[in-house]
Amino acid sequence: MDYKTGTPKTEEKARKDLQLGIYALAAREALELNATRMVYHSLQNNERVTAAREAKQLAAVRGAIGGGSSREQLQQQLRQQAERITALEKRLAEATEFPQPEQQRFAATATAMGLSHSQARELLGIVVKKNVPAARRSRGG
Repeated sequence: MDYKTGTPKTEEKARKDLQLGIYALAAREALELNATRMVYHSLQNNERVTAAREAKQLAAVRGAIGGGSSREQLQQQLRQQAERITALEKRLAEATEFPQPEQQRFAATATAMGLSHSQARELLGIVVKKNVPAARRSRGG
């Protein structure tokens, strides 16, 4: 059911309406529901207009909106994204934190020890990159 606040729809408009077809297609493909009857409910006059959606009409809607990924393709993409998130979470857990106060303390200690700027940078690179995966290091991270 689609609630409308504007001008009430006619039955003819409801039968031809792409929006109701998209709702029916989404209900079928995403929710695995067989939505055969779609309804516009006008809040202006509190009336309902009903339109049926048959398989042939839903196929036409699919063509009109350009196809898109199948449910299986979307599920595979979701699994791949979940794997990427897991890998990123693992990298984050292993990452070395180096907040600003610690950076300042490191710089002051290196200076007090008489390390040159380049020596301090080299040492810092070793400390910070010890937990960074090789692929990230090769990109300059």
